Amino acid sequence: MSTHKAFYDRILPMSYLANRKSFPDRVTSYDVLKAVAVLLMIVDHVGFYFFPEHHVLRLIGRMCVPMWFFLVGYASSRDLSPTLWIGGLILVLANGVIGVALLPLNILFSIIFVRLVLDRTMQAMFKSRYDCFMGAVALAMFYFPLSYIFEYSTAGIALAMVGYLARRKQELNFGTEKTTMWLCAISLFFFATQSISGFNFSDLQYGILLVGTTSIIWFLYLKFKPYTFASRSPVISFLGRYTLEIYVVHLVMFKFILAFSGDFEQLQWFNFYLFPGDHGL
Repeated sequence: MSTHKAFYDRILPMSYLANRKSFPDRVTSYDVLKAVAVLLMIVDHVGFYFFPEHHVLRLIGRMCVPMWFFLVGYASSRDLSPTLWIGGLILVLANGVIGVALLPLNILFSIIFVRLVLDRTMQAMFKSRYDCFMGAVALAMFYFPLSYIFEYSTAGIALAMVGYLARRKQELNFGTEKTTMWLCAISLFFFATQSISGFNFSDLQYGILLVGTTSIIWFLYLKFKPYTFASRSPVISFLGRYTLEIYVVHLVMFKFILAFSGDFEQLQWFNFYLFPGDHGL
């Protein structure tokens, strides 16, 4: 415990650490998966903000998205902590300061949305196969309208459902693997389609993204379980247990580095507007 404490003391103020929930001393499977997702996420954002012409960075980085939503669904808690709201609002404010559209809301608000609706959605969908089918249709129908409000839209819900099923599949009344495959297909199709249209992926890159993300979410469904390793790793523990803080801090840094390195005449400071193409509030 002392090794971890000394490591965190050098990075985070003690007043903040005192308000965090206690963590196990040893590395867990949650830590490992989140650490991998954090590293992929940073690769993705480096590509987005600094090397947009290098699509391979985005292709690699996009693989983190199914991991995040899987964990949201797999969690037993639907916690909506103030830090989650504050982190999301900080990023929205940062967009307004440098003149970037406020919508769609960042993934932190997508996670809040998923946590609010997931349990009720699952209860409604898994009463019968028909309800499950109609729920999947609804997810597909609302994907594009909600994509203007939340990042990843209903694909986030469908991916979180896979995590929900992975934890509770023994509790449901009918076989879930086939249903899960359909949910995977629907969510990952829309996620990959959004990626090819938004990031100008080639057909080959699109295929790699679709196969890669499908393999990741299916592997997690089959294999992921809570587990505590015998070893200690303060780096993995830090990456896996402070993902929210890492996400907010590095994105704010990236946004302002890009803003200050660009054309100041084109930059519209404090121009708060909702959608790209608007003229401001």
